Amino acid sequence: MLSTPNPDPPAHTTARHLASTVSESIMSPLRASAFWATIALPLLALVLLVAGVVSISLLTTAGFLAAYGACAIAGHNHTPN
Repeated sequence: MLSTPNPDPPAHTTARHLASTVSESIMSPLRASAFWATIALPLLALVLLVAGVVSISLLTTAGFLAAYGACAIAGHNHTPN
């Protein structure tokens, strides 16, 4: 008796494809936002310092460096068109 091939892909393959598609649709804008935030954060920090909204302290410096580092890591693979 000959077995007929199953034209339907296995459920785990379909789920993996869906997860990959959703992940890419979420990661692409997140990566782009992080890339541009890495560029804008130093300018924003400078403006906030000059305007007197924030002052230089250990907490603000650590917060800035943490935000900048997270954006730099998240956005490093983005290539703007």
